[in-house]
Amino acid sequence: MGLYFPMFVDIENKKILVIGAGHVAVRRLRTLLAFGADLAVVAKEVPAPQEEEMRRLLGSGRVHLTLRPVEAADITAQYAFVICAADDPAADRLAQKRCREIGIPVNIASDRDKSDFYFPAVALADGLAAGLAGDGSDHGKVARAARAVRSCLAGLEADEGKQAKEDEGDRA
Repeated sequence: MGLYFPMFVDIENKKILVIGAGHVAVRRLRTLLAFGADLAVVAKEVPAPQEEEMRRLLGSGRVHLTLRPVEAADITAQYAFVICAADDPAADRLAQKRCREIGIPVNIASDRDKSDFYFPAVALADGLAAGLAGDGSDHGKVARAARAVRSCLAGLEADEGKQAKEDEGDRA
């Protein structure tokens, strides 16, 4: 079938390790931060295009960066799960091996077959969270679906705002 069961979990104040600091890693960090996670990042470097965004994320006080290659000792049972988005096959292998040894779920951003879970496309609006993941055959389809859900949620917010104004008018 190729589809995974969508499961929503509370990650507020949970420690999560993200390996890498490139475009994909920064997107993951942004999403995890929206849910209140405590994020540790281990990366060889922060690529120039992500430097400004990384500074902003670090400014939140919930993201902590260590600049060096990931080591097995970085991956410990204190983490609820690990995201490896380093674009580095050696880091992927290390993360997968170590996480399996200590029983922590791992997502290898570049290889769904090495991952224990998928990181979904996320749509957030006014107390609602939607997550979308496909079977891996068409990432563009998932991106289009996520945009459609975000648009729908934005429309819902606009409808609620309009309804609130109408309700106010009815009371006047």
